[in-house]
Amino acid sequence: MIRALRGRWRRPTVALPAAALALALTGVGALAAQSAAAADGLPKPGVTQQRTGVPKPAASSEELHERLINAARKQAAVNKQQAQRAAAKAPAAGTGKPSSFIIGGTETTIASAPWMVQLGYYDPNTDEGYFCGGTLVAPNKVLTAAHCVAGLNWAANGVVRSGSADLNGGTVVGVLRQWNHPRYNPDTIQNDIAVLTLDEPLQQQWMRLAASNDSALYQPSTTPNATVYGWGLTSGADGADLSATLRKVSLPMVADATCDSAMKSVIGADYFAEGSMICAGTPATGSDEGTKSTCNGDSGGPLVVGGKIVGVVSWGVAGCTAKGAYPVFTKVSSYTWAAQPRIDDTDLSYDGRADLLARTPSGGLFEQDSKGTSLASRVFGSSGWEGASWALQANLDRDIYQDLIVRDKVDGKLYRSYFDQAAQQFTWMQISSVWGGYKSYAVPGDMTGDARPDLVAVDSDGSVYLYPGKGNGQFYGRVKVVDRAWKGVKIFGRGDLSGDGKADLLVRSGDGTLWLYRGTQQEKTPWSARIKARTGWNFTSYVTNGDVTGDGIADVITRDSGGTLWLYPGTNKASSSLFGSRISLGTGFNQYNLLF
Repeated sequence: MIRALRGRWRRPTVALPAAALALALTGVGALAAQSAAAADGLPKPGVTQQRTGVPKPAASSEELHERLINAARKQAAVNKQQAQRAAAKAPAAGTGKPSSFIIGGTETTIASAPWMVQLGYYDPNTDEGYFCGGTLVAPNKVLTAAHCVAGLNWAANGVVRSGSADLNGGTVVGVLRQWNHPRYNPDTIQNDIAVLTLDEPLQQQWMRLAASNDSALYQPSTTPNATVYGWGLTSGADGADLSATLRKVSLPMVADATCDSAMKSVIGADYFAEGSMICAGTPATGSDEGTKSTCNGDSGGPLVVGGKIVGVVSWGVAGCTAKGAYPVFTKVSSYTWAAQPRIDDTDLSYDGRADLLARTPSGGLFEQDSKGTSLASRVFGSSGWEGASWALQANLDRDIYQDLIVRDKVDGKLYRSYFDQAAQQFTWMQISSVWGGYKSYAVPGDMTGDARPDLVAVDSDGSVYLYPGKGNGQFYGRVKVVDRAWKGVKIFGRGDLSGDGKADLLVRSGDGTLWLYRGTQQEKTPWSARIKARTGWNFTSYVTNGDVTGDGIADVITRDSGGTLWLYPGTNKASSSLFGSRISLGTGFNQYNLLF
């Protein structure tokens, strides 16, 4: 974890044993072929659904293995150097990088914490090696600390290991891209949160982030009500090694004022930021004995309360056991609005920006990838799509691959095109749990608070139904959430439009008024009171695939009657300023009879 000494902070500097690791990396096929039977109105099996930029493994399993070995070698050397400096009573400030560990904890199994992953980084050009913890928050997403990520090239030099409580075994994968909070400050360690996107999905169970209104999870306690996990050092002595096995320790949540006062006293400076940081534990005793805390090597790992991540291991004092000190965590609920869009950002070209699909009347499917505020030239995907009456993009199983949700004109049923991991190809499945006869559909995201995408549908009488997602392409039984009050509306939207980390819904009434319904993540009452966002929204097409610009805020694309395509960039303002000034994405889009 980060050690605070005279305002200087360091990346994790911990010893990773350089034992051989027998690890395997499962490759991902480069072609997306539809092989399972669908209804007569949709493309037949074997028709290629072309997608650009299909991610390949960042490195072979041997290369990833080598990164871990080199990271181990470097970090062991750094720890030895720290021990020598301590023996010579030389100041350790500024050596190595920020870090943290579990002192006073107990060993645990990966079965009890299947979402725990190890992050290893080694740069052969600089001979730098680091170790952090992380939490799997979707099959291909890891939540960690910004100080583990910022300024480093994880795609070129990083490795993530899952499925093992030990510092060997399990599965290793590479990193496709990285994000850390844009206002992360390495001097104050504020905004210390990051998300890594893996180059292939993992099969382990993943964990939810605390929501913006999960204040009950942060209530101070006199008894342990939170648990932190990690492979960090088990002693505050310089030169110690990482724990060879995953450990955990239960800690009580601490009031902000208590933590602020204690850390000021111990450090002699005001680093604790109420509202964006939290503490858990009891005051350190000044030695390993009697101290329960995180330390070097635990950075980026989760503090868990009630089955949600409430904190990310961030920083603490040098040695981790200074009398009166607490471990400090990033307060996750204060950053869900920024992190969750990065977790939900699956798209077609795998760059974190939502892309456009367009169909011609003859059934040709074309893809135009987002370049931020413009579109790349179209690429032909496949033919045979004239049988779809409508279609949506939605990643129902939260893997790295975008799904297509389609209604077949022939049988009126819903189908899903998705990537089958076992077969290593795209295929079709019928969404048998949802009726195909509704007037309008949307998959805005998580409406129920379980981190799985849900479906919303409007009936001809204006009744609205919520179908909670199962996370496998099917849905649970419908829940009526509006009784005959939305007749004639069109619903759309994907992602967080209001800036609170919860998915929202857009509703266009018959007179062209656009309404924002802010998500609550409560199944029975999924939206708060509506907010008028715009008037005069009389477009011929509406596309809501998420974040088009790449800024982490959901956007909307519309087509006017003249065939001009408009990008309405989101602002995260739940008001008439919901969108910034619109941007033209080009003309001639009336050649398509379906945009999605």
